[in-house]
Amino acid sequence: MDRSTEKDIIVRAGLTTGAYQLSLPKNVVKAILEIKKKYFEYRSGREGEEFERERRKHEEEVKKILSVEGLRNFDETSLLTLANNLYAFRWWTEKDWLLGYWIKGAGGIDKLRKNLEELLYSDRSLAERFNSFRKNVKGVGVAMITEMLAYFDPKTYGVYNRKVKEALLKLGITQTGKSLDINKISISKLTGEEYEAIIETLKEIAKLLRDDKYLPYPDLLDVDYFLFYSTEILTPEVESMDEEYEHDDVVNMILEIGKGLGFDVSREVPLAIGTRVDAMWSSRIGNLGELRYIFEVHIKGDIDSLLVNLMKASQDPTVQKIVAVSVENELEKIKKEASTLRVLSDKMLYWDIREVSKVHGLIEELMNSMQRLGLTKI
Repeated sequence: MDRSTEKDIIVRAGLTTGAYQLSLPKNVVKAILEIKKKYFEYRSGREGEEFERERRKHEEEVKKILSVEGLRNFDETSLLTLANNLYAFRWWTEKDWLLGYWIKGAGGIDKLRKNLEELLYSDRSLAERFNSFRKNVKGVGVAMITEMLAYFDPKTYGVYNRKVKEALLKLGITQTGKSLDINKISISKLTGEEYEAIIETLKEIAKLLRDDKYLPYPDLLDVDYFLFYSTEILTPEVESMDEEYEHDDVVNMILEIGKGLGFDVSREVPLAIGTRVDAMWSSRIGNLGELRYIFEVHIKGDIDSLLVNLMKASQDPTVQKIVAVSVENELEKIKKEASTLRVLSDKMLYWDIREVSKVHGLIEELMNSMQRLGLTKI
């Protein structure tokens, strides 16, 4: 039976204990230090070095855009360059729609610029700045904000997205140092206070990654790289975990699956008067014109509005299929109600959110593999 303490483990790893007062459990510290050796081997290889160069190139570009001088001249071209340097949008080949969505969500490019200045340069606490930006700029998600911040100042800010959350849980990190349950820290609804707590945990991992030869001054981009390696490259055996899905997260997964399959994708699409659907995949095929696939996501609650939206969408002649997306028990309710509506019978499909998540993971694995081969670039 291993009776070693966290201090013993750190000493054996060659670290100075005085600088490492950690809240991470002993088993987590041990796991990180074991993976760390393989991580440095991978990082020192051709593939690992290329990946690191790409990320640091993105860091340089983002810092330039978000500098005081860069923000003074911030325009749609700056926003496009920013999007092109974020891993969160690596699948989006046509970003014009995204730019319009973000600008509209901020109330104009000038307001977006002012909110970026406030987020990056205000003297207020990170929690206050983060919450204010999320309140005032609609449509810019947590994955984008935190990745942007991490490139802007990787010693201060870290990335938080679905993959980071999965990696932390797989390593056995279920709580932050401030005793917040990571399982319950939402991606799409992340608060500034929760983000601060996540950053403290990421900084603890950074301390454990320090190595005089390979990584003397690790930052939170290095931590993100380590978490990516531990889940995407090393792929350790992990226990499956129950997950609470949120509407915006599921919509994003559907959009990314569509992009990965080669469709043009859109969200919040108006198809008829008073009707706006969550997501759409579309493709133009020769003389057939445009083909559309419509997705409505339902987590819980009344399903009448979902069925009304799908009924209206089904009347569009370009719509091939309409897909209700929900958890298993809610899908059963939707099927029961939809079975009485003849207008839906030919076009209606049902997609379990767990399957959406599984397919999304496979698409991500494919894209990451293509990237490592050099067939695509982030």
